[in-house]
Amino acid sequence: MLDFAATELLRDDSALGALPEVLARLAALADARAALAFQPAVGQTPAVLAMHPAGSFDAALLAKIGARTLAQRDAAADDMLLAYSAPVDGRCLCALALAGGTATWTEEVRSAAHAIAALVASQVRHASNPVRLAERQALYTALIEDSPNAIVAVDAAGRLVEFNAAAERLSGYRRQNALGQPLWDLLMPEEDRALFLDRVQAGSGTPTRVRLRRSDGGERTVEMTPVQVTAGSRRVLTGFLRDITEIERSHAALADQTERLNCLIAAAIPGVLIADEQGLITHVSRSFGGMFGIGGPEQLVGATGASVLRRLQPLFADPDAFIRRVTETFQAREPITGEQMKAADGRTIECDYWPVLVNGRYRGDLWLAWDMSDRATLAEQRQAALDAEHSARQLAEQAQRQLAEQNERLQAQDEARNQFLSVVSHELRTPLTSIVSFSELLRGEGEGLTPDGLNFLDIIERNANRLHRLIGDLFMLNRLEIGALPLDLALVDVRQLVEDAVRNAASDAARQEVTVEIGPPGAGPPINGDSNRLLQVLDNLLSNAIKFSHRGGAVQVSATCQDGYWRIDVADSGIGIPPGEASYLFSRFVRGSNARSAEVPGTGLGLSIVKVIVEMHSGHVEVSSVLDQGSTFSVCLPVAP
Repeated sequence: MLDFAATELLRDDSALGALPEVLARLAALADARAALAFQPAVGQTPAVLAMHPAGSFDAALLAKIGARTLAQRDAAADDMLLAYSAPVDGRCLCALALAGGTATWTEEVRSAAHAIAALVASQVRHASNPVRLAERQALYTALIEDSPNAIVAVDAAGRLVEFNAAAERLSGYRRQNALGQPLWDLLMPEEDRALFLDRVQAGSGTPTRVRLRRSDGGERTVEMTPVQVTAGSRRVLTGFLRDITEIERSHAALADQTERLNCLIAAAIPGVLIADEQGLITHVSRSFGGMFGIGGPEQLVGATGASVLRRLQPLFADPDAFIRRVTETFQAREPITGEQMKAADGRTIECDYWPVLVNGRYRGDLWLAWDMSDRATLAEQRQAALDAEHSARQLAEQAQRQLAEQNERLQAQDEARNQFLSVVSHELRTPLTSIVSFSELLRGEGEGLTPDGLNFLDIIERNANRLHRLIGDLFMLNRLEIGALPLDLALVDVRQLVEDAVRNAASDAARQEVTVEIGPPGAGPPINGDSNRLLQVLDNLLSNAIKFSHRGGAVQVSATCQDGYWRIDVADSGIGIPPGEASYLFSRFVRGSNARSAEVPGTGLGLSIVKVIVEMHSGHVEVSSVLDQGSTFSVCLPVAP
């Protein structure tokens, strides 16, 4: 048995694969039900190296074996024999367990078990270096990956060689995208780099507050602890990052509140004295020092309440009564108001006491003091406060009147503007009609016109028609805004509305060599609306989509019904809208800067008309766009009730 075990187990470093067969022969020799080779760990479930037969040692049995201590080695109890190898550096590398023997454990069986445990321990020890290296690598990986703090590491060239999961969450970058990138370019604003590098050169381990730039462009404040590690000839700089953005904000807010409290107490009219639960003074107002002749009352901060009490005692007409009353009040810890005492100089001092309780827990004392002998001054102060309040109320009323007058002026200006637009629209239409009519008459006499004359006539007609449309849009927009153009409401089939709009845009699309496609028809109830006005909305959106698309481009129109709303999307693949300009396009005469620079014709009124009509139908219009890739205008309309 031992010859076989030695031959198989000492063959090479990988020979532990023969351990199950060795255990099988040992079990047969000992007439045992099962055999187990394991590495014991005190108080823990042992690490199984091999067992025979497979699954013969369940979790409960393993836990029972793990409960044995090294002091109980080589013990035979119940129907189990344990044999341990000699410890190495205080650690047993292998132990054997034989279970279910039908006979007593003979000396021969014990010796064989000890010998096999020693052989396995020898092999484990030979393989311990790579095993420990693997364990350390696994531990290192677990520490890095499971760390709640972000960990990054850079090589001598400043490129990232480690980037854990917490760093991904903090920065928004994926690990595979971050590795190999320069730390400075990826994460750190340029103005913080010099500070960080100076701290690194001054010595590792000094926490440094720096800003970290996220993938979405935002910034977080982090505390970065740099540690330089040298592995062989390779130098690696590791940074441990802790997000302190919210802490900084909390500290700033707390500091601001503390400063406000200190300023409020320092400037308080009554004398204010605050002590903590230990009886130490924490706040003193200037008026308290002036009331009791204490120059620089801040010198009392940190002193005990008892020492301040002794300092104030001689200032009262009956010092003993003063001490007794203050002591009784402090011991009772009940609020006291209006307590009056005579001062030695004849003044009447009125005091209030309030115990400071936080969530029902005593946290200190608040003392307030007034010099009641100077009632006139207090009355003047109260009157001044009333006068200030009265003045403030008058100013507020005056401001309110001015605001009302301003609103009236604005309303009058708006009415004048609307009237002006109406007059201008009416007055310009007549001469424009004459221009168009006479240009048509001149074209009828085309035999007497030169080619240049015909070209000039085309220019006249084109610009007259353009101006005519502009005036029409202005007139319509004005009437829509003042409610002079009511809606002719009826049930409208949205799918039919979309098909009619696409049919109307077909000729313009053909001239621009743009394809207009309708997405899969959506199902849903009709809407309650003015079909002519809604068709005008889609005509304007399709006209813009075609106009701003490149030749050979495509316009996609789709309509879907969900959650009680129809959503009609008009998407193009055109020039798009510059960032930051989309929200202004629904105002009058506003056009995208790229549309103006490209000299694309237009008045900037179409989208204003679209917005007004859609809102008259209790809907809204949205836009999303990517510059040079296209835009999508979406009209959302409620279904009919």
